[in-house]
Amino acid sequence: MNTNPDEATLALWLDDELAGEALARVEAWALSQPEQITAREEIRVWRARMASTIPAFEEPPFPDFFNSRVLQAIRDVSPKAKILKKSPFSWNSWLMPLVACAGIVMAFFVGKESRSEPEYDIANAPRAIPVEPAVYTPESGVEAKLYSSKEASATVIILNGVAAIPDDTDFSETSSIPQEREIDSTAGREPLAPIEVGP
Repeated sequence: MNTNPDEATLALWLDDELAGEALARVEAWALSQPEQITAREEIRVWRARMASTIPAFEEPPFPDFFNSRVLQAIRDVSPKAKILKKSPFSWNSWLMPLVACAGIVMAFFVGKESRSEPEYDIANAPRAIPVEPAVYTPESGVEAKLYSSKEASATVIILNGVAAIPDDTDFSETSSIPQEREIDSTAGREPLAPIEVGP
């Protein structure tokens, strides 16, 4: 009777770790499974290649120093070492929670006093804190200058050290052109006209 082996038995067979009756059963089953025999041969070749590349044993550097440190650590943890007994009354048992509670209360009051009301703009939205912009350039040798104008509502970044883009570069492949969609026609509004991109 040819029964399929379970995964654990099959793994042991692939690693050549089966013996006796279990090995005979799996070998009989494997005669009709050429892919399993191929897999076992590949594992055997891999194991032989690894054994020829990696040494089975390597002496650690400075073995005497290593052994002396291990022995010293064993002596430090030996049963002869004194075990500190915790007294039933300890300052840490009641002082630590008290100090922690006092710190939390103090942090609450300091935070409450230092809170300032944010400024609001015309739309009654809180204003952001103004931050000086910084321009990061990931390429070495590239210098960036930032010019901003509130009156023009514009920001210009000039990069020195970057090759110029040729005038004949076609950006139509990378630009977004709205397409007519079925949802636009069911919403009852006219689809947007395509945007022409050109020099």
